[in-house]
This record gives sequence, C-alpha cells and structure tokens, in this order.
Amino acid sequence: SSERRISKFWFLVSIMRFVGVILFLIYIVVPLAIRFSATVQRHLIFLPFLRYPYDIDLTKPADLGIEGAVSLRIPTESKMELGAWYIPPKTLASKKFEDFPLDSGHPVFVYLHGNSGSRANGHRIELYKLLQELDYHIITFDYRGYADSSPVPITEDTVVTDSHNVIRFVEEKKGGPSLFIWGHSLGTGVGSRVAAEMCQASRCPKGLILESPFNNLRDEIRFHPFTYIYRYMPFFEYFFLDGMPSGGMSFTSDTHIADIMSPVMILHAEDDAVVPFHLGKKVKYLVLVL
Repeated sequence: SSERRISKFWFLVSIMRFVGVILFLIYIVVPLAIRFSATVQRHLIFLPFLRYPYDIDLTKPADLGIEGAVSLRIPTESKMELGAWYIPPKTLASKKFEDFPLDSGHPVFVYLHGNSGSRANGHRIELYKLLQELDYHIITFDYRGYADSSPVPITEDTVVTDSHNVIRFVEEKKGGPSLFIWGHSLGTGVGSRVAAEMCQASRCPKGLILESPFNNLRDEIRFHPFTYIYRYMPFFEYFFLDGMPSGGMSFTSDTHIADIMSPVMILHAEDDAVVPFHLGKKVKYLVLVL
C-alpha cells in the first residue's frame, strides 16, 4: 500500500541521516579536533582516564603478591607528587629496613610504563616479580595525571620531567651507578629521551631496555590501528600528524638514540598489533649503526 511505501521511505531516510551523522563525526569532526585541539591530542596519546584495574589500593602493593613492596610519594620540583612503588630484590624482600637500600650492590631498574592504566596493571606486575626474582631493585611510578599522582595536564615534557625526578630520587639513595631504565611502548619514547639527556649531562644510565619501541610518534600514529580508516585519506598527514609537535608531543627516539652512550636492549613481539614490529626494527638499525 502507499502508506507502507511512505513508511519505508522515511525509515530509509532516517537510516541515511543517522549514517550521515556518524560519517560526519568520524571523517570531519574527529580529524578537525585532532588537528586543532591540543587537549584532544593529549587525550589520544595519553590515556590516564583508563584507570584499570579499578579495585586496587595503590598504597598496598604487597597485597598484589609483590613481596616487600612499599608505596612511595615522590616529590617533584613543581611541588607535585608522583605515586610510586619500591620493590626490593628477592634476597632483601623479607628484611625490614628504615630506608631503601639502593646502595646494596644490586642493580636498580626504573620502569616507565605505557600510555594506559597504571603501575598496577597485571602484565607490569608480572615483570616486577620477574625482576625481583632476578634480585634487582625496582622503582615503578605513574606519571602526573595518572592513577594517584598529581592530577594535572600531561605532555611529553612533563612525563620526561617526572622520569628525571624519579631517577634523581634513586641517585640520592645511592642507586645511580647501577641504574637501568626500562621503558615499555610509549615509555620507550620517554626512556630514550631521558637516557639521552642523562648522557648529555655525563651521567649515563647503566643500560636502557626498550620493550615494544617505536622510532617516533609520527610513524607510530601513521601505523596505529586507530588511524587505519583515515590513513588513505587526502590530507591525512596534515590532520593527524602535523599538529602533534605543536601540542607538545613528538617522542623522537630516532633522534635521541645518537646521544645514548649506554648499552641498549630491544624487546619486541613480531605480532604486536599496537606498535608494529617494523618500527622497533627501525630503532634497532639506528642502535646498530650508531
């Protein structure tokens, strides 16, 4: 009947309008927001709002099965605080101590995590336990804006500054001579710059471990799963890549590597879906060449 045909017509119109709105948001609003809003850029690169796991008391790391772990508040020069844990070596875990015995002769690892979650993520806890079993000290922390650290805006400069503050804390506890930096994912971009700046100041870390590294943020965004539906569009670079430096984010490990005089170890899974394996190989080639 004519009424049914009319009803179907308006139903199709409604569907087309809905699809049109979705496509407008995806292909017009999102690219414009990423290009011109530093706030949007920061929230795409840093994901402090993904505070999983939610049901964990960060002040009680020992409850997570980490023997001897202690909760810390590390101050910064800007009067902010960073939530952190100190995890002793296995041979010291059962002992009580008034201060952190970072001068005990055991290597010290400062862990720089990726862009989501907190220092309490399950895979990170597994790494802490492994390093503890190998008899190493571990200092792990959350950048400002993450977890229980001071809730302030985040940029590349701020996460690098936070890392330097934690390393100075370690050095003040006499743990500097045997200090290693372990960065994972986005933390590799942080760790590469931190290690380069330390070497420029003639205080290179003992070593740098890069787990799932990328050569620079520009290439990481280009090959990230999120940008798959955009990367073949005209002006992809203009909307998604060119605005990142103005928002305070570059993470150019490929330029910092040249200043790192410490040994560098690279760990990367061939099937990594977030940080493509070939970006880690680019970092490897730079380490070998330099």
